[in-house]
Amino acid sequence: MADLRKLRTQREIQQALTDLLLEKPFSKISVTDIVNRALINRNTFYLHYRDKFDLVEQMMITMIDQSGFSIHEFNTTPFYFLRSILNETSDLGRQIIAHQRADNEFQKVVLAAILQLVTADANSSNDQVWFVFGKISAIMAWNNRHNHRYDLIQDADQFQQISDTEKFPD
Repeated sequence: MADLRKLRTQREIQQALTDLLLEKPFSKISVTDIVNRALINRNTFYLHYRDKFDLVEQMMITMIDQSGFSIHEFNTTPFYFLRSILNETSDLGRQIIAHQRADNEFQKVVLAAILQLVTADANSSNDQVWFVFGKISAIMAWNNRHNHRYDLIQDADQFQQISDTEKFPD
C-alpha cells in the first residue's frame, strides 16, 4: 500500500498547479508559486517532482494511461487521438486547456508527455512515432503562428487533413 502521506502531498501539489493554471499562463508559474499554494516546503516538492514540467507530464501521463487510448490510433490518426483525449478530460481539464491555449510552454510539456507515452509502447514503431510527432509539432507551430486559427477539438478534421495531405490551407 502506498504511503498515504505521499499520495496526499502529491494530490495537494497537483491541486495547487491546477488552481494556478486557471489563473495564469503556465510559463508564468514558478515552483515557488506551486509550493506556496500547496502550503508545503520547496524540498517536499522536489521529493516528488523534478520541476514544474515533470509535474505536468506526470499528471498528463496518469490521465492518458487511465483513459486506455490506443497507441495505434496515435500513429494513424494523431489529431483524432488528441481530440479523444481532450473530449475525455473533465470540465476542469477543458477549462485549463482553454486557458493555456496560447502558452507555448504548456503545449510543449503536454506534447512531451504524449511522446513519452507513445514511445514507451512496446508495440509501436519508434520511427513512425517520431515522424508523426514531428508532424503534430509542425502543424501546432503553424497554427500558433496563425493566431490559433483552428481549435484542436472542433477542428480535428482540418488538422488531420493537414497531416494526411502535408499541405497547409491558404
